[in-house]
Amino acid sequence: FRVGHKMIETDGIFDWETNGINNGFRYPHQIAIIDNDNEARLEIKNFRIPHYELPSPYALAATNMNWKKLKEGPSLYEKLPEILEILLDYDILWAYNSSYDTGVLTEALYACGHFPYLYKDKVVCDALPYISLASKLFPKILSIPKKEDGKLSHKLSDVFTKNFQKDDTIIWHQADGDVRATSRLLNKIKKEIPKFWEYRSRMFSKFARQDLFNNMSVWGRYYYPTQQISPMLPIYERDRDNYFSIDLSKYESSGGLSEKDKEKIINHSNDNNKKLPDWLHATYLKTPGIIFNPDWFDLTLDYSLPNGIEIQEIMDLINKYLPGPKIWPKKEINYLEEDFFGFPSNKDRLAWDSFHKCDSWDEKIQIKFKDQKSKRVAQRIIFDNAPETLDDQPYKVIIEFIKARWKNNNSKVPWVTISKAIEGINSLEKEGNLDIFDGYKDYLLSLNQEL
Repeated sequence: FRVGHKMIETDGIFDWETNGINNGFRYPHQIAIIDNDNEARLEIKNFRIPHYELPSPYALAATNMNWKKLKEGPSLYEKLPEILEILLDYDILWAYNSSYDTGVLTEALYACGHFPYLYKDKVVCDALPYISLASKLFPKILSIPKKEDGKLSHKLSDVFTKNFQKDDTIIWHQADGDVRATSRLLNKIKKEIPKFWEYRSRMFSKFARQDLFNNMSVWGRYYYPTQQISPMLPIYERDRDNYFSIDLSKYESSGGLSEKDKEKIINHSNDNNKKLPDWLHATYLKTPGIIFNPDWFDLTLDYSLPNGIEIQEIMDLINKYLPGPKIWPKKEINYLEEDFFGFPSNKDRLAWDSFHKCDSWDEKIQIKFKDQKSKRVAQRIIFDNAPETLDDQPYKVIIEFIKARWKNNNSKVPWVTISKAIEGINSLEKEGNLDIFDGYKDYLLSLNQEL
């Protein structure tokens, strides 16, 4: 819609329900997506987890979901195109505690053989710090509840209950309940604090942040657990997505640049596990946190700027000891599931396009990939959706691999093993969650005998 010259942007809120919480292994089995401007436009998609995964008893208990639900229905691979179509239809996407939901989305795209991020210009806003900052700046309109220990609780159910009458139609920890609650909170802001609403996507957009930092203007960093707003001065562009900023409050309270600070910078340059001075902030322009311009809300932050000589000295130290682009520490990757960085390899982009366009699994299996990672991801997709099309050899390899995973007795592994699942059921049955596990233990015990 156009109103005057302003585009009205559409907002969609999404929430996954997953099988566990470990990175790479938190397979989703449900997504709810709601239109923030029309609560009736709520779409829920259910799908099974991969055949080679076992339902997690703790995840089932948290969402009160029957274990069989996770084993039946279409696969994520089959459902993903419609999910993406709905998500990409919105201008702005939201999730409550978004780093979890965008992480699941990344892993889902990757597991299904897609580029693991949504299109570049899609902003995903985090409703949690956004609602929290609204309550900090406009306490008459919204408030964040305190727990018994005096700390704030940002749990969605607590925040909702504090600001609205009880609503028995909202069931917590079910995707549709969570998106409806988030939408009500956002709509309260939209109606009652329209100016704060107008700036919503700018608080999370990389492009708005680049503008703010190009002007080297003081920005507001919001730390929601304590509702602290810190005035930050950008002083050094490391690369397009990374800056160094001075936390002006910390800088002032520590008494400015000390010899000890200089040592810290030098030590960090030799070993990046060593801490930088408290006041020197490595700012990442793609952080899911809030970065805002205090002028948007006529907010006067209390700070004094270091003098030009000190700023120059800090910049010289950075130039000398911490120059150039940020070097990310190498992540220890143990499993294919978490290895989505750089996927798909350039030499396989076209092959993946063809793979997704093929109508039948018989055609898909003919597609040849060059990169080892692509080959493994494709094999798993085929195994999970059309195992009968695989040749005997690759089929046997995958079966052996799955058996070894299921029978693993190490409780530290990030996937659900037979022994972990049985233990989980036993301990949860004591608390009375019986119906959702009906028949699951027998299934696991017979599986154990088969193997």
